[in-house]
Amino acid sequence: MAVRSISADTMRELFAQNSGAVMLACVQFTHAQMSEPARIVNNTENIQFNGQTYIGLPFELTLPSDTEERIPTVEMRVDNVDRTLVDLLRSVDSPPGVRLDIVRVQGGVVTPEIGPLDFSLLNSDIGVDVVTLSIGYSMDILNEPAVADIFNPGLAPGLF
Repeated sequence: MAVRSISADTMRELFAQNSGAVMLACVQFTHAQMSEPARIVNNTENIQFNGQTYIGLPFELTLPSDTEERIPTVEMRVDNVDRTLVDLLRSVDSPPGVRLDIVRVQGGVVTPEIGPLDFSLLNSDIGVDVVTLSIGYSMDILNEPAVADIFNPGLAPGLF
């Protein structure tokens, strides 16, 4: 597992009583059936990041709890005022890929802090005012066998 480090400037901003910086989540949805990825940011205005424009759309990310019994998933609640995300979800026949970047914006300068983190869309619930998305890993690694072979006395008598 790679260690993700946050810059010293961001750590100072996170622990400061007042800050001129803001931490934003940039989310990109990709799919083979889409001509270009859909990009949104939890901001009131659009931002430029990695040479791409991320559309400002209010959303909230809920990070997973640290439990050993299940694979962690990120819950994302998006205000459904703009139907762009709903159109995206209804236009593809399989779950899109989701890329998450956490950036720091200060004085118009966008600095990447965490990411890119690549996930899949696991579930979506489209309501009148809110779209709720479950984002995580599509492979259930907790229920996968540790090895491909099954060891029994007939196959490996020396082990028994």
